Amino acid sequence: MTKWSIDLARKQVHNFDNLNSDEQEYLVDYLNQTFPPDTYELHRNCRKQALENLKTAQTTLEGAQQHFPHCIDSSELEINYDSLLECGIVLTAGGDGERLRNSLIAQGVAEESLRDFTKATCPLPDFYRTCGTLQTTLAVISDLCARINHQIPVIITTGPAGSVTSRVIPKIIGDNNNFGLKHIQIISQDERLHLTQDNKIAWAMQGDKPLPITHPDETGGPLMKLRARLPGKKESALDWLSERNCKKTIVLQGTALYDPKLILHMASAGIHHNAVGAGILRKSFCESDPFGTFVVVEKNDRSRLIIIEQEIRNAATFSLKDPSGSWFLPFNTGLYVFSLDLLAQHSLPDYATPPKQVLPELERSPKIGYAATDLLPFAADPAVLTISSDSFGVLKTADDLQKLSDLGKKFELHKICEKVENPA
Repeated sequence: MTKWSIDLARKQVHNFDNLNSDEQEYLVDYLNQTFPPDTYELHRNCRKQALENLKTAQTTLEGAQQHFPHCIDSSELEINYDSLLECGIVLTAGGDGERLRNSLIAQGVAEESLRDFTKATCPLPDFYRTCGTLQTTLAVISDLCARINHQIPVIITTGPAGSVTSRVIPKIIGDNNNFGLKHIQIISQDERLHLTQDNKIAWAMQGDKPLPITHPDETGGPLMKLRARLPGKKESALDWLSERNCKKTIVLQGTALYDPKLILHMASAGIHHNAVGAGILRKSFCESDPFGTFVVVEKNDRSRLIIIEQEIRNAATFSLKDPSGSWFLPFNTGLYVFSLDLLAQHSLPDYATPPKQVLPELERSPKIGYAATDLLPFAADPAVLTISSDSFGVLKTADDLQKLSDLGKKFELHKICEKVENPA
């Protein structure tokens, strides 16, 4: 198949006949421009593989022994600014923030004022000017650069080309002179068609036009994008980092605030390990705990650090404690350090989320992409950096905005924003 036709779309697009003839022609033209039949077939095949991978994952603990992972206690690490000299930083900022947007509207914020809204750049109340989490973290990185007299390369991943994040974030960064950062790249993530349970293309009306429902490549999408060529260049983002003497990259969420010490601890932990996941130790561990769990799994003469989800854990998982007997297994925060070699050598497998509802009238169907956690099993010498739950905060809904503003002030991040904007 090389081109969509009305007849072909009728077979492969969900509820295609619910559109009038003009709408059908528009959707067919749009699909030919953005998701030709070959791409659709690729996404179908990836979905099939992802669902097979999901079945395999369900058997991960069968016949396996589980062990407490090697942990590095962040509270015992010394602050070492030199640990940043061989690090790049990746900030993921591609989320559209629909939950935050809806919660703001529910609080009375006018929809028209959210035209250029992104979660990562949403202003924090009573903080510093119009800084959001992304602007603040960039200022923190800029301040760290000044402290070590070295320019840390920074890569920001937005949503897919044409998304609000891919339009708004570069403008905000440019308008602020890159927050003083000399080496910065902004990369748009790839996106996938959302397919129904019977592998048909789902669509929704946007204004008066029908458009396919899509989503970014999940949490691992930004990591896979580092392997692709930069726009208009022959080099990849990994090459770009390597050319600037990076050996490791710290992966942070652009929709969170951090104690600057946490970034330094991540860099220090990454010196001797090719993969580090930041985790929070549990004081108790019940079956209803929803968080992904770090654990070492030994099976078929192979030992791997993995993250297992709620539906896969068993009684042995819940019973494991650290050598002191004080803590249960740490849960994942979504913050990582990876060596560039590890990223270059291993492609992530296709991953399926639990079924998601994208339209009320559609049966739930999984989103397909990549999971950043799937890189950990490839690591030869991984570790878990155990951190305090109050060393960072993540923005999810409008109720979090004031909490993050208060947290930022606790870490004096507002003063860092002012210092970066007005250097002495």
